[in-house]
Amino acid sequence: MSIELSILPHQNDFLKAVRKAFEDIRVMSNEDIHQNSIIDLDDNKIKENINDLWNGYQGLQKIPMAWRTRDDDDYLGIDIRMETGTGKTYCYTRMMYELNEMYGFNKFILLVPSTSIKEGSKSFLKADYSNRHFSDLYPNKSLKLSILEPQKKTKGRKMFPDAISEFARGTSLEKNRFSVLLMTSGMLLSNATMAKDDYDQTILGNFSQPYETLRATRPIVIIDEPHRFKKENQAYQRILKELHPQCIIRFGATFPDKKSSKGKDYNNLIFNLGPNQAFNQNLVKGVETFMIDAERKNETKLKLMDFKRSPKLCTFRDEMTKKPIELSRGDNLSKFGEEFSGITIEEIGPTSDDAIKSGVTLSNGQILAKGDVVYGGIYTETYQELMLKQSIVNHLETEKKNFLRGNKIKTLSLYFIDSVRSYREKDDRPGHLRIKFESMLSDAFKKEIRSIGNTKDQRLQEYKSYLESSLVEISKTNGGYFSDDDSTSDKDIQKEVDKILRNKEALLNFHDETGRWNTMRFIFSKWTLKEGWDNPNVFQIVKLRSSGSEISKLQEVGRGLRLPVDEKGRRIADEQFYLRYLIDYSEKDFASKLLGEIQADTPGQSMNIKKYLTEIAKIRNKSENEIFGELLMKQYIDYDGNIQLEKIDDLYVDYPEAVTGLKPNKVIDGNKKKNFVKVRQDKFDDISDLWKNINRKYYLKFENISDEELSDAFYNVLKSDIYIDTTIDVKTRRTVSKDGEIVLRERVANYYLVDDKVAYRDFLKEINRQTGISAKIVHKTLCKYNDEQGKIDNRLFTNTGIALAVREFNRWLDEKLLKKLSYKPLDVDSKETSLTDYNGNVLEQVSQGILGIHRDDTVDVPERFIYDSVVYDSPKERQTLLTSDIDEVVVFGKIPRKSIQIPLFTGGTTSPDFMYVINSEEGGYEMNFVVETKDMDNDKGLRRDEEYRIKSAERFFKTLKNEGLNVVFKKQLRDDDIVAMIKGISRN
Repeated sequence: MSIELSILPHQNDFLKAVRKAFEDIRVMSNEDIHQNSIIDLDDNKIKENINDLWNGYQGLQKIPMAWRTRDDDDYLGIDIRMETGTGKTYCYTRMMYELNEMYGFNKFILLVPSTSIKEGSKSFLKADYSNRHFSDLYPNKSLKLSILEPQKKTKGRKMFPDAISEFARGTSLEKNRFSVLLMTSGMLLSNATMAKDDYDQTILGNFSQPYETLRATRPIVIIDEPHRFKKENQAYQRILKELHPQCIIRFGATFPDKKSSKGKDYNNLIFNLGPNQAFNQNLVKGVETFMIDAERKNETKLKLMDFKRSPKLCTFRDEMTKKPIELSRGDNLSKFGEEFSGITIEEIGPTSDDAIKSGVTLSNGQILAKGDVVYGGIYTETYQELMLKQSIVNHLETEKKNFLRGNKIKTLSLYFIDSVRSYREKDDRPGHLRIKFESMLSDAFKKEIRSIGNTKDQRLQEYKSYLESSLVEISKTNGGYFSDDDSTSDKDIQKEVDKILRNKEALLNFHDETGRWNTMRFIFSKWTLKEGWDNPNVFQIVKLRSSGSEISKLQEVGRGLRLPVDEKGRRIADEQFYLRYLIDYSEKDFASKLLGEIQADTPGQSMNIKKYLTEIAKIRNKSENEIFGELLMKQYIDYDGNIQLEKIDDLYVDYPEAVTGLKPNKVIDGNKKKNFVKVRQDKFDDISDLWKNINRKYYLKFENISDEELSDAFYNVLKSDIYIDTTIDVKTRRTVSKDGEIVLRERVANYYLVDDKVAYRDFLKEINRQTGISAKIVHKTLCKYNDEQGKIDNRLFTNTGIALAVREFNRWLDEKLLKKLSYKPLDVDSKETSLTDYNGNVLEQVSQGILGIHRDDTVDVPERFIYDSVVYDSPKERQTLLTSDIDEVVVFGKIPRKSIQIPLFTGGTTSPDFMYVINSEEGGYEMNFVVETKDMDNDKGLRRDEEYRIKSAERFFKTLKNEGLNVVFKKQLRDDDIVAMIKGISRN
């Protein structure tokens, strides 16, 4: 296979921008044939051209005002911003040909930050397909590539670096050829190579030091990945000081931030192809994230950080608190949380697992290697194993689809891992992760081969052959590249690295040079390939380790964004492909953050408020036009409704309703204003007796439940539908372009059956712990059920079975306790409440947060309301508050959150929403009215716990009524009119 390059529209736009930047500027020929032509940096035409480009020259995209910056230095700076995967390498190569053709520039130094990026650039520049393509575009032109490599130590003469010598000796007399020197920032900074002047040679008759030799060529420097070459960093300073380039052209998706001020450090940005355009125009793959949905409420996630054999100690870290704890044999993991109750450290060191020769063995049989994660849930497999399984499912699903196309596409997957040694031991034997992976992969291949069977479909038979060949030598299906591989002498590792780094075509081929299947398609790395390297046929990235906070989500997915090529080397640009990104649930917001980066790409770029106006207007009881006007006056939006990103934090403070769906990765909890609401003392005086009574402390008293009742209840639980398999869902979210906007779509892509059997003894203990039923009663009931109903389904004796049995029993218990509970007063006289101080005096003001999240200062506060502001949690509460100011009401108020604290038999407390003092219809006496507001249509919409809260509150206020307080408690649903409710009570 040979890759065929094609010219895409955005690459033509780039070329138009470059031509315009250099159009008609003064470039003077140089008498020194080893030097570049000289740019007249004082030529005003340079600024004119760049200004034209900033303003959208001939249909090119305008450069945002905030990015129209330039440095006043003694060189010409030009910046090119191109999203990863859109062809940066192609573009800077095309630019060199173009500048040589137009102005005769013939000395270009290409600087890259790492070996992996250098190898990628080298492969492209030397590839036959590249040379053919550019020969067609620029007949009789050629690029002479010199690559500066680390100098090998030798005895005897000190030879000048060949690459620099070769580069410098190129002359302007060679009209059909120009010179390119490729080097890393590490080589640029190598004093041992670059600063020495005691070489046994002189170059160009005068120079014995590499720095001064390169300086003499008056080079044009091209920087790839500019965020790795910050201007204040040593590498960039060395460029200026030692190379004295007359022009620096930076290419990248990410540019550094300014050191002393906000914003990006652009220097004459003339072309801007950001992620929004790249995704919307299908210039790159879409992104589909996968997450193993194993998270459970309050679940603790522990990571084995380290262990040692003498003394036998291991260190686990709580991934939520980041707190490490050192444990020894026999210690209980319950130190991290009750989810791990009963799980102890059984052994540290040698294990019974062939794949993990040394690690930590838990009492539940689980064996952990360093870096493995264990959860407080029901699963016996490590999370990493689940991710590996799902990655294989993802890969084979995509691979089969791509294989069965008209022209096949070879499918690759890239894995980022924690430890080199988990993949490759020091003696180059396979690490435990590789052993696990290959075992799972073999099983998956065998399963797929069986499913294909003896089909007559020729392409399916071909795919079956591909899988069978993969099984023969499973180790050849995968390879790794790590930072220390560059210095290895192992030939097999070198072969792996060559395929991954240097020979893109070989990796993309289905067959090797002998015609046999080339089965390598799984690549492992430890973030060595995190930037610069890519391969068009990477269809999945699996993140088995954290990338660190310094790398953006766009950079992370960048390794697989490039559009794929088929078996004939043709790039496929007219279809929608997706890069699958597999993460653990600690990064469940990855897709939203990625979407946020895409949407917030450009300064001043806006998201539109119009889609949220209806909801905001409903909550604030205003028209959409009124809300739009308010937002416009505060400059949160423009006249078209676009949200100004620089004002987005202020918008979220003033209009928290607008947060939903606007920028899903935004953390909003800390962005609310800390406001206060004043309490009207005269109004409070009228309701103080009710307030004092409902704030009395009560405790719950229950009638006894007999052992026979408990046994009968558990027997009925065993007869219910509690026998199900334990499964884990795999969710996928993919980005799609809809009406010019990037949105997310979610679906369940797969599930796993999980074996989580529990020993009978542990089953009895757990039922007792979670329900309070004695183990003796549970055992007796199980025996009775077995005798009368037949053998018990084994799925009962699992963690899932326990959870379901406990849930059903608690439902029965809840109903039983509701009938058997009563409230009894405590002999406690506490004057301090949420509205009064410790002396019982009313507070002057309270925090808005204890009354409601929303506040409407645009309406009149009801006269009979005890606060000076309209504060509420829902549209229904707002409606209730504003319509309660009627003649029957003496005074009313919003009950502060968690202030009454009615005890619940399910645990915790509840507190209603509103309190009223109302007059009877005859006006002869006053009565008290307490309301629980639920903004839903009917009782069916209430959750089970909400039903019990309301029933408990009814029982509580009935107790107060029996003790002499004239009080009525009611729930209010969405369609219940508070005025009608008040008038009904007043008449009664």
